[in-house]
Amino acid sequence: MTSPFNRRARLALADPRLQQALQGGTGRFGEMRLKAFESAAAPLALRAKAREIRRRTFDDIGRHLDTLLANLRRSGVEVHAAPDAEAARRIIAGICRRSGAKLAVKSKSMASEEIHLNGALEKAGVRPVETDLGEWILQLAGETPSHLVAPALHKTLDQVVDLFRRKVDPGAGRDPEALTALARRALRQEFLTAEVGISGVNFAIAETGTLCLVTNEGNGRLVTTLPRVHIALMGFEKVVPTVEEALTLLAVLPRSGTGQKITSYFTMVSGPRRPGEADGPEEMHLVLLDNGRSRHLGGPFQEAFHCIRCGACQNACPVFQTVGGHAYDSVYGGPIGAILSPMFRGLEAAGEPAAASSLCGACQEACPVLVDIPRMLIEMRGARVAARTVPRAEALAFRAAAWAMRRPALWEFSFRALAQLGRLLPRAGRLGWLPGAAGAWAKGRELPLPARRSFRDRWRERQRGRRPAPVSSPAAQERTPEEMVERLRRQAALGHGLAHGHIASPPDVLPEVDIPDPAARFQQELEAVGGKVFRPASSEEAKAHILDLAGRWPGRPVAVSGGLPLPAGEWLREAGFEVLPPSDAGDGRERLAAAGLGVTGCAWAAAETGTLVLPSGGGSPRLHSLLPEAHLALVREEDVVPHLSALGPRLRERIAREGPSCVSLITGPSRSADIALTLIRGVHGPREVFALLLPRGLA
Repeated sequence: MTSPFNRRARLALADPRLQQALQGGTGRFGEMRLKAFESAAAPLALRAKAREIRRRTFDDIGRHLDTLLANLRRSGVEVHAAPDAEAARRIIAGICRRSGAKLAVKSKSMASEEIHLNGALEKAGVRPVETDLGEWILQLAGETPSHLVAPALHKTLDQVVDLFRRKVDPGAGRDPEALTALARRALRQEFLTAEVGISGVNFAIAETGTLCLVTNEGNGRLVTTLPRVHIALMGFEKVVPTVEEALTLLAVLPRSGTGQKITSYFTMVSGPRRPGEADGPEEMHLVLLDNGRSRHLGGPFQEAFHCIRCGACQNACPVFQTVGGHAYDSVYGGPIGAILSPMFRGLEAAGEPAAASSLCGACQEACPVLVDIPRMLIEMRGARVAARTVPRAEALAFRAAAWAMRRPALWEFSFRALAQLGRLLPRAGRLGWLPGAAGAWAKGRELPLPARRSFRDRWRERQRGRRPAPVSSPAAQERTPEEMVERLRRQAALGHGLAHGHIASPPDVLPEVDIPDPAARFQQELEAVGGKVFRPASSEEAKAHILDLAGRWPGRPVAVSGGLPLPAGEWLREAGFEVLPPSDAGDGRERLAAAGLGVTGCAWAAAETGTLVLPSGGGSPRLHSLLPEAHLALVREEDVVPHLSALGPRLRERIAREGPSCVSLITGPSRSADIALTLIRGVHGPREVFALLLPRGLA
């Protein structure tokens, strides 16, 4: 058993720091996921709806892609088709060369890792800079991501500190917040000077031609706003028919990935900057990637395309929890990676991890769209056997087992012999040694000793009227009804929002949580994620709040957007502050980066999640809510809607009528937990977010 996967797994098992990082990280993500789904009105129905969206999308994927590409082109996006990784690399490098780019900033993109884009850019004379904190750490270390959502999950705090001292600042301390501040300073100038920004795509909405990014740090917004050219790279499986369906998927993706109701930023990009807009890229491209995907449409592995890349299956998988992502030798690790990697790279190159799964089903239970990963793992194993990529010794062993299973008497005799052997071994609870290849396979596994009395023996005794001794269980230890109820409550909590097998999609509108007072709920939710809401009773009180917030950064200018419901700019000028209005000549990025506070309006706010909705447009720059140290939004109480789902028709109508190049959904300050899973606010976006909630009649 000296296959490449086994060699990598053996190294992982022998690394105590990796084991510490994996056990802490995957366990915490799993706990946060369960808690996040408790906030949904009907978790199981929500997930079933999300699965139905993915299934129906692929029933007519050609039409949805046609609609998407037509709408993107109508918005000024140049669309490129990349049949394989080499073509995608060539297209992106060509765009960079034509743009005269020497520096490209990248937001986190699994597709770019899939095609090994960074090396191709370097060969083309372009310096790629990863800007996601976890990805940047790995770029400094010369490593690849080990997790779909938390790329540096395998790194302990000590390892990150050592890396920063060697590559960033010899005096770097051990505080994750200080380390994050170092990264913010190091990367800010890269954002401001890069000629090209490269991003992935989480969802591509066909009906509006909108590319969506689900992020927390703010780097995704900077990458798609500051550089003159924006290149988006996506596999065709990211298409979603409608805005409402994208919002449904958004309701399950963060809950499953990071344990959030919604990420800090949901960025909806619909093309390059429009006439009258102060910022945004002048040129935008979409590279549509195949790279082996299309040959699996209509086949047994098509369901793998339903995956929305949340990483929940990795966190739940006992194999991934033990060996980590690098053992899979692919950007797509864990259970879904054991399917996707051989789909894209072939069975010979990447088929082995499918055989490493325990087939326990935890991946399907955790999947937000209920992808049947266990079925596909079995299918992949069958394909591997059919292709004769299984080692000869393993194939012979399974043939021998199959031969014995077809002979019940021989099978029973074999187990009786094993049971007798077990009587001669010390009863330490598990087998510590097996001979030859079986020993290599058993290393790292806890194998129980053969039962001294088989099921067949117990059944025969039962039939003869004799009963075996009772087996102790948690229920047997219960002494009171309260203890029993508590155990049942714990068990039920594990199944909350989970399902086995097929669950029909709800035929009607999904149930929503009851929100009798949207304004109060908005305040509660925004403050729960680190924001602060003020509710002034008069214009004088509102003015006092604005001046007080601006005064927290003395000597620094204040960026003020146009079209505000209150004359914030006038009040600030009268008080002696330097005010930066929307610029007609350039985006004023250097001055905005020096601003202490950015003041914007707000088209709508969602009470359920504490979310601000900011469309770009004349007088409403994207950067006013992004580059300053803090962001203040003026929100009219009548613009607060109860649920995120209520934004669907409003967003579709706004994009169709006014055609903003970008709509930003903002929920609290920028954040990251890429260093030792310590939550830090203020990574690349604002450190603080405030909302001035204006009562009806005040604005």
